[in-house]
Formats: sequence, structure tokens, C-alpha cells
Amino acid sequence: LKVFMLGLLRFDLQPLPADPLLLVHLALVAALMAVFPISKLLHAPGLFFSPTRNQVDNPREARHLAAWAAALDRQ
Repeated sequence: LKVFMLGLLRFDLQPLPADPLLLVHLALVAALMAVFPISKLLHAPGLFFSPTRNQVDNPREARHLAAWAAALDRQ
């Protein structure tokens, strides 16, 4: 496996080891890499970039009003 991986790094392709467990593992990794961008797993990082995590949670103390809604209230 070491010779194969070093061959990949050096663009000098070597034969893949014939261990069935390794081949299954590499196939599953390749499948995960293909599915990951379109799966729900990609939604997990959105938790850290969510704007609601940075907003104050005090709706009873202060009324949060958008500018367009304030204009409607004044009418």
C-alpha cells in the first residue's frame, strides 16, 4: 500500500495491492466522495454559518422590526 500511495503522489502509478478488504475500503471511500457533495451531510457546516446563531434572543424585551415593517406600522 505504501508503494501504491507514494506512486500516486509522484504520478508514478504502481499496481494496487490485491487485499480484498483494502479494495472494499477504497471503493467505499470513493463512493462517499461521490455522494458527499449532494448529500445531507453537507448541510452540517451551515450550522456554524447560520445568521440566527449570531442574533440576540430577546423577543420579549425588544421588538425587532425591519425598516419596511416599521414604515407599514406608521401608516
